Amino acid sequence: MARKYKEVFTDQGTDRRATGYYSTPIQVATYIYKRLTEINPLGIKVVDTCIGMEELSSPFLDYGFNVTGIDITDHVSNKRSTFIKDDFISIYELFKNPDLFNVRKLSFTDSDFWIANPPYNCHEVSYIQSNKAHLKKVFNDVGVHNMYSMFMSAMIDMAKTGAVIGLITLDSFLTSKAHKELREKILDNCIIHDILLCPTDIFLNQGADVRTCILIIQKGKLATQPLVKLLNRPSSKYEFYRKIDSLDIPEMPLSDILLNNQIDNHEFLIGVPGVIKQLFSCSRVGEKFKCITGISTGNDKKYLSKEITDQHSVPFYKNPGSKKFYCEPDGYLIDDFLEVNKVVKNFMVRNVPLLFKEGITCSSMGVEFSACYLPPNSTYGVNPNIICDEKDIWWLLSYLNSNIAKYIVRGVLIRTNMVTSGYISRLPIPDFKPHQKDTLTLLAKKAYELAQLNTIKTCVVINEINENIYEYLNIPPAVQIELNEFCKDIIKKT
Repeated sequence: MARKYKEVFTDQGTDRRATGYYSTPIQVATYIYKRLTEINPLGIKVVDTCIGMEELSSPFLDYGFNVTGIDITDHVSNKRSTFIKDDFISIYELFKNPDLFNVRKLSFTDSDFWIANPPYNCHEVSYIQSNKAHLKKVFNDVGVHNMYSMFMSAMIDMAKTGAVIGLITLDSFLTSKAHKELREKILDNCIIHDILLCPTDIFLNQGADVRTCILIIQKGKLATQPLVKLLNRPSSKYEFYRKIDSLDIPEMPLSDILLNNQIDNHEFLIGVPGVIKQLFSCSRVGEKFKCITGISTGNDKKYLSKEITDQHSVPFYKNPGSKKFYCEPDGYLIDDFLEVNKVVKNFMVRNVPLLFKEGITCSSMGVEFSACYLPPNSTYGVNPNIICDEKDIWWLLSYLNSNIAKYIVRGVLIRTNMVTSGYISRLPIPDFKPHQKDTLTLLAKKAYELAQLNTIKTCVVINEINENIYEYLNIPPAVQIELNEFCKDIIKKT
């Protein structure tokens, strides 16, 4: 998908999106300072790996700590830190070559505290694109998916045993499959003290509507992992600041917030009710049905038509978006697509034996998660698609369009907007009784008919589906309210 480049400038005229630099709010800096010095009250040396204008370091500097700051850009003239103008990734490469590292006489690896608000640049940034092959060798254990994950990995490696690491960073590493290795590195090498989800408006005044978290970890392992301070995402930064100012943050055992079944990827579950986590002991979509992707055309304009023509007559579904139960095809695929697949390199047809079978097509991009009936003799794109018999399609459609399924997909399995078949294949399926499946089947068929008429009455049926599933699964009323509120405002809650 093409992205329009958006420029967001600082007061100094620097494009934030080019540098990944966003100023840390003082309330966040203060919280990280208090927690790090509470965990290690004897610490004196600090290293800030992307110090910017010293915002995150300011509480340490105010109290006379020895702060070494690193940044590729010299942002401020009157520095209070010991400043090293360099690329932290390059310094990490030197660290992995001790002879070169010692020549530079870089001694901050004995620091007691490591802090960072690392760059929020994703995989498409030119730096990573231009250096990917080399970076893959440097970060061969966690990959090079984005800048912040490389910073996190490097800090863990460079910190001494006992050093406390405090970050505010993007929170996609908590659930994204791409960051499985990073999560395992954290779990294998560190004590986890705090995971606090920040509100989406915390950097809004700087032009960034992003999902971030405060992560506080400590290099090394103890015989017993302490309770973890956890905070689910507040609705606003003012509510968030009140909570972190008070330091009254709930605590839970680490085992209660990890998805560590064999089929899962050690995802961190923040604020997920216990009754929902218990569902992950059920069978998964991928264990009962084929959950697949289909065709990547490489050029939709060339191979898809909005209308049926002499050469385009194959219905093609690629993303229902927010539509539920029923949706029209997104277009009509060229009739000889299987022949095109043989000769055009970037035209890929996957799972050929399952083409043209009926089932369910699910949304992939966007805030909502939804599912629609996939008619026989259709094709589908790289969105998740579930191939199943007619006897299972309708009750499963009801479940997939319920609030409980939406919560699990968007609040547990993947907090970002890209939902793939891999995530949906791990969606737990409750063991509904036959009479419950019959009720859900009737409701789905009713919703399908109403959706064909494009009437808002579909919402009434969805509410009935939710009520039935809550009752079948014995979901407590307080949790029902929590799930319903989440589904009303997914953007702020994820």
